[in-house]
Amino acid sequence: MSYESLPFAALSLAPPILAIVLAMYTRQVLVSLFAGVWVGALMIADWNPIAATALSMDWIVEVVRSPFDTKFLVLIMFMGAGAAFIYKSGGILALQNWIGRYINTARDSQILTWLIGIFIFFDSYTSTIVTGNATRELSENNHTSREMHAYVLDSTTSPVTTFGPVSNWIGYQVSMIIVGFEAARFTAEEVGITAFGLFLQSIPWNIYCFLAFFMVGFISITQRFYGPMLDAEWRSRKEKKTLRDDATPLSDISTDIGEPSEQNPTLFNFFAPILTLLVVGIVSLWWLGGGHQPGVDVTTAFQETDVALALLYGSFAFMAVGMLGALGFGTMDIEEASDTVVNGFKTMMIATAIIVLAWSIGHAAEQVGTAEYIVDVMVGSGIPGSFLPLLIFLAAMFIAFTTGTSWGTMAILTPLAIPLGYELVGLSILPVLVGVLFGGAIWGDHVSPISDTTVMSSIFAGSDHIDHVRTQIPFAMTAAGVTVLMLLLYAVGITSAMILLPLSVVLTAVAVVALNKFDARRKNLPEVMPTADAIDNGEIDTDALENGTSSDGARVNGQYDLLRSIPLAAVGIVIVYLCLVFAFVTLGL
Repeated sequence: MSYESLPFAALSLAPPILAIVLAMYTRQVLVSLFAGVWVGALMIADWNPIAATALSMDWIVEVVRSPFDTKFLVLIMFMGAGAAFIYKSGGILALQNWIGRYINTARDSQILTWLIGIFIFFDSYTSTIVTGNATRELSENNHTSREMHAYVLDSTTSPVTTFGPVSNWIGYQVSMIIVGFEAARFTAEEVGITAFGLFLQSIPWNIYCFLAFFMVGFISITQRFYGPMLDAEWRSRKEKKTLRDDATPLSDISTDIGEPSEQNPTLFNFFAPILTLLVVGIVSLWWLGGGHQPGVDVTTAFQETDVALALLYGSFAFMAVGMLGALGFGTMDIEEASDTVVNGFKTMMIATAIIVLAWSIGHAAEQVGTAEYIVDVMVGSGIPGSFLPLLIFLAAMFIAFTTGTSWGTMAILTPLAIPLGYELVGLSILPVLVGVLFGGAIWGDHVSPISDTTVMSSIFAGSDHIDHVRTQIPFAMTAAGVTVLMLLLYAVGITSAMILLPLSVVLTAVAVVALNKFDARRKNLPEVMPTADAIDNGEIDTDALENGTSSDGARVNGQYDLLRSIPLAAVGIVIVYLCLVFAFVTLGL
C-alpha cells in the first residue's frame, strides 16, 4: 500500500509517531508499541477495528517467522543464559576482586565501559552484550546511574562498528552502496571508485558518529552532565539509587538469577565465555561470508555473511562455555546449571516482547508508506545541490526515528541518495552523502524507543527503557545539532572534512560545557558531578546547593585528577584507535 491511497498522506506517520509519543508519555512500552501496530493495521483494513486486530496478529507472526528475526530471538535467549552463567558462577565477583581496586568511582567505571566498547568493533549487538556484562556490576557498585551506563553502551557501540575497521555493519553498508550504484546505473569501473572505496571516503563525513563517540568520553572524563542525565547521576551519587523509584529495568540479573556463587569464583568463568563469544562470532561471520574460499577477502566475506546465524553460533558457544566453566570449577551442580539456563531465558522475556513489537511497527510503517512519504516530501522540497547532504541527513534522522531501524533507513535512502547526488552535483558529493546518511540513520537509532539497539542497551545496562531514551536524547541532539551546523557550512562553501570534523569536535566540547553550566545552575546541582564518597564524607556542601547559595564560596563541584592513569590511558587508546581508523581510510584508498 502507498501513502497516496490514504485520505491524508500525513496519516502514514501515525503508527510510529503514536507509538513513540505514547511510550514517552505513559512509559508503557509494550502497550504503546502495539497501539502503533494496530493503528497501522486499522488503515490497511479500511478502518475496520476487528479486521485490524486480526491483521496486527498476522504482522506479529510474520516478523517472528522471518529467518533473520527468528535467529535473532533465539540468540537473545542464549545471550541471556550466558550472561546468567557469568553472574551466577561468580565470574563477575572474580572480576570485581581483580579490577575493582582500580575502579573506585563512577567516573572510572564509565571510562572503562567506553574503552571496552572500542575494542569490540565488529558487531554492535555483541559489543553491547559483552561490554554491558563486563561493567554492569562495577558501574552499580560505584554508583553510576543505569541511565548513564545504557547511554555509554548505546552511543559507543553503533558508532564504533560503523567505521570499523572490520564489522558486519561495514559489510552491510558497502552492500547498500552497491545497490546505490545499481540504482544510479553506473559501475565502479565507469566512475573510477569501488563501493568499498566510496565507503572509506565517506568515513570522515560521518560526523554524527564521531561526535556521539567523542561525547561519551568527554562527558565521562569531565563528569559534566545536563538534561535528565544530570538528575539521574545526582540521584545515584547522593541517594545511592542507580534506578529511579518505580523504574522497570528490562533485565535485572540479581533479581531473576539470584545471588552469585562464592564457591571458587574465577576469572575463567568471566573471560572464557566472552572470548568464546568474540572468537566464534567473528570467525562465523567470516566463514559464513565465504572467507575460507579462495579469492574472497575479509571485506567481501563480511559483506556477504549471515549476521544473525553467525551471532547465533557465537551466543550458543557463549552459553555452553559458561555452563562448562560453572560445572568444571564446582560453582554449581547440573541441576543448578539447568535452572540457570531457564532463568537466563526469563531475563530476556520482556526485551524480546519489545523487540518483536518494534519489528512489527516497522512492518506497519512499511505497509502504510511512512518512509516513502518522508522521502517524497524531502526530495520534493527543491533544495539546491549543495544543501543535499543536509537534506539527506535530516531525512535519515526522521526515517530512523519513526521506524526504529538504522539498517532499514540505509536500505531506503542509499539507492535514492547516490543517483540523486550523482545527477545533481556529480561524483564528488557521493562520499559526503553516504557519510551523513549513515550518521543520520544511527541518530534515529539513538533517540527512538522502538529501536532494537536502544532496547539492547537498556537490557544489558539493566535500565528502564524509557529512562534510557529520555536521558540520551539531549546528548544525541547536541551531536546532531553540531552536525547540522557543519552541513550548513558545507552548503555555503566549506567543503573539506579535514576542517569541518575537527571544528565540530571543538564546538561539541564547548556546547557540552555551556549546557552543563546552564542546567546545573538552573537546578542548583553540581557542574562537575562529585563522587558518592565525596558527598557522604561531607566534602560537598549539599546545603549550599539545595539553598541556592553555592556561589558563596562553598565547595559544590567534584574534583578529579585529569592526570590519573585511567583517563590518561583512555585518551591514549582513543587517539591510537582513531589513528588506525584514518590509516585504514588512507591505505584503503
